[in-house]
Amino acid sequence: MSGIRTLADALDAQIDSPNGIVFIDGAHDERGLNYRMLSKSAEGRLAVLQQQGMRRGDHLILFVEDNMRFLQFFWGAIYGAIVPVPIAAGATPAQLEKLVRVWRHLDEPRIVAAPKHIERVRDFLEQRGEADAAARLADTAFSDEPPAADQPAERPVLDAQDTAFIQFSSGSTGDPKGVVLSHANVLANIQAISSGSRFGADEIALSWMPLTHDMGLIGFHLTLVYNGFAHHLMTPDLFARRPLLWLEKAAETRATLLCSPNFGYRHTLRAIAAKGRPELDLSRVRLIYNGAEPIAPALVREFLDTLAPTGLAGETMFAVYGLAEASLAATFPAPGRGLRTVSVARGELGVGDTVRYDDSTHALELVCLGTPVAATEVRLADDNGQAVGDGVVGRVWIRGANVTAGYHDNPQANAGALMGDGWLDTGDLGFYHDGELVITGRAKEIIFVNGQNHYPQDIEALLQDLPGAELNKLAAAGVQAPSTTEQALVLFVVFRGHLEDFAEIARTLRGALNQRAGLVATRVLPISRMPKTTSGKLQRALLARQYAEGEFDEIAARLDTLLATEEAEQPVPASTDIAAELKRICDEVVPGRDIGVDDDLFEIGLSSLELAQIHEGIENRWPDRLEMTDLFEYPTINALAAYLQDEVAPA
Repeated sequence: MSGIRTLADALDAQIDSPNGIVFIDGAHDERGLNYRMLSKSAEGRLAVLQQQGMRRGDHLILFVEDNMRFLQFFWGAIYGAIVPVPIAAGATPAQLEKLVRVWRHLDEPRIVAAPKHIERVRDFLEQRGEADAAARLADTAFSDEPPAADQPAERPVLDAQDTAFIQFSSGSTGDPKGVVLSHANVLANIQAISSGSRFGADEIALSWMPLTHDMGLIGFHLTLVYNGFAHHLMTPDLFARRPLLWLEKAAETRATLLCSPNFGYRHTLRAIAAKGRPELDLSRVRLIYNGAEPIAPALVREFLDTLAPTGLAGETMFAVYGLAEASLAATFPAPGRGLRTVSVARGELGVGDTVRYDDSTHALELVCLGTPVAATEVRLADDNGQAVGDGVVGRVWIRGANVTAGYHDNPQANAGALMGDGWLDTGDLGFYHDGELVITGRAKEIIFVNGQNHYPQDIEALLQDLPGAELNKLAAAGVQAPSTTEQALVLFVVFRGHLEDFAEIARTLRGALNQRAGLVATRVLPISRMPKTTSGKLQRALLARQYAEGEFDEIAARLDTLLATEEAEQPVPASTDIAAELKRICDEVVPGRDIGVDDDLFEIGLSSLELAQIHEGIENRWPDRLEMTDLFEYPTINALAAYLQDEVAPA
C-alpha cells in the first residue's frame, strides 16, 4: 500500500474498515474491537504513558496477559514512538527471571502489568534477598488497567527507520538477546508475507499463538491489520485447556488462515482421541502456517488425515521457515502446494557434508520449506563464509529489508551473527533440494520444546542448587527422536554411586524442572564423567548422539524398572470422595500413569498442557471454584480435595 511507511500508518489506514479483532475468552465469551476503536483506545493508552513521563525512544516492557490490553498498550507505544518490548506474562520462576533480566538489560525501564504480576515479581526478588531491586521494579511498574489520563495524547512524527519494537529470544532466561526491528523491517516482511501467501480480498484469521511470539504478533496481528482483515485471537491458556475450541471457532468464524507449531497438532489430536472428532466444517481453511519449531511430517500427516472428514484439505499445510531476526518470514513454499519432504541419511548433516538421500526406515525425513520471500536473500555458507552447492549442508545466512540490523546492546551476539555486507548468520544449518531450503538443525545446541527455544545452559542453571546438579555435573541436551524432527529433553548427571541411589536424584531434578520452567525431562540419566572439549566446554552434542545411538538404553531400562518398583511399593493413603474424583480426572488426562493421591503434580513430570487439562477437568466438575494458580498452592490430589471440601464447599 502506498503511503504506509510505519506501523502507525498501517493502523490509521484501516480506521474506516468494517473489520477488526475478536478476542475469544471462552466458548461463549468474546470481546471485539474494530480498527477505529483500536486506534482510539491506543491514543488513550499513549496519553497514559505520556502522563507517566514516557517519551520518544523510551522502552516499555509489556508483561500483559490479556490480549486486548496488550494490544492497546502496544499500539499506544507505537503511536508515541515509545519502543514496546513484549515479554510473556506468567508466574513461573523462569518467566519472572526473564522479566527481571530484560528489565535490567534495558536499564530498568517502565513495565506495564497486571497488579498480581507486579506483586509476584516483587516477591520473587525479595525472596532472593534483592529488596532494593524489588522496590525499584515496583516503582517502574504500573497497572494494565490504568485510569484515563488528564490530557490527550500527543502523537509525534514517526520515521520508517525508527525502532518499532524489540523481540527478545523466546524461552531463554539467560543473557538477554533482543532483536531490534524498525518499522521498515516489519513492513517489508508484512508485504512479503502478504504476497507470498497470495491473500485474497477477505481473508479471516484465527490464532492461539501468544502475541509475545513473532508468529502471533507479526503473522497473526500486524499483517492482518495492514491488510484490513478480520481476525480472532484466543489465549494460549484457553487453547491449552480446550484445544478443540480452536477447531470449533475456526468452523464458526469460517476462518481461512490458521497457524500452529508441532505441539499444537499433538495437543489437538490427544483431545480428539479422548473426546472424539467434532462434527465441523473446516473446508474454508486455505492455509495453516506451520513453523516456530522443527516440523514433524508424521504428526502433520496424522493431523490432516484425522481432520479430513471435516473438509480440511491436505494441501492447506503451509510449512514455512522464519525467525525473529528476519522479523518473521524467511522462506515460503507455494500456497496450496501442501507438505513436501525429503529423506536423508542420519549422521551426515554437518557443515560441508554432501547430503545422502536415504529411503530406508532409519532415514531422517525433513521438510522442504520453499524459497526466499520477497526482498529477502538466503545464502548457505561453509565455515569460511563461502557459498556451498545444492545438496551440501551449510550455515543459513539471510539479508534483506526485513532483517534486523542487530541485537540490542549485545556486542558479543552481534559479532557472532553479523557477517558483513548485510548478511546475518541465523545459527541454523540447511541445504537446498530442488531449489527449496531444507533445515537440518541448529549450529549451536538450542533445544526446541513446545514451540520455544531453550538454551541448555539456562536449564542447567535453573537446577544447579539441587544435589547432583552442580556446575559441570549436569548437561541438558535436545535429542532427536527417531523418524521425526521432534526433540526430547534429556538431562545427563555425573554420578558414580549405586543406581538405586540415583533414582531419587532423577525424581527431584525432573520435578524441579517441571515446577520451575514448565518443562518435562524425558530422561534423567547418570553418566560416569562429563565429556568436555579441550577448552573445557561441555560436549552436549556428543551425549545427545550417544543417546540417539542407544548407548544409554540398558541403564534407562534399569532405571525405569527401579522407579516403577518404588512407586508400586508406596502405600496408598485413604482418600475422600472428592480425592477419588480428582484422581479419576488425572487418570483420564494421563492414562497409564498411576498418580498417587499424595504425589506432587509438579514433580512427576507432567507437562504444562497436561496440568492445564487437569484444571479443565476440575473446572467442568466444580465450575469457578479453582484457579489455575491454585495448583501451585495445592499440588497433590489430597491437598486439592481438602481445599475444595473445606474452603469452597463444592457443589
